[in-house]
Amino acid sequence: MADPLRSCSGIIASTLLTLPPAALANNDRNPDRVKPRDIFDLAVGTDNLFRTETTRKVALRFTLSNVTNKVALYNFLSTFSGTHFVPPRTSQVSVTYTF
Repeated sequence: MADPLRSCSGIIASTLLTLPPAALANNDRNPDRVKPRDIFDLAVGTDNLFRTETTRKVALRFTLSNVTNKVALYNFLSTFSGTHFVPPRTSQVSVTYTF
């Protein structure tokens, strides 16, 4: 990079993180935190769609993740995974055939 940032004189703020004031920042005793949030998922399905009495069955499932389409972060609290964005609203349909 030809012209890297060396300092920041502006206000440090985030809507997704809880940041301590610059003078009180301490990674051991007062670290940055991901803000709390509620994410709602919805899943419906059946394990025997056609109500057969045999061992061959068809299962159907519909899943809707992040129903409210909320922008947020989540943190695994792991050295190797770190902090990630919550994916936008996602839908999934799965059909399973057991024989």
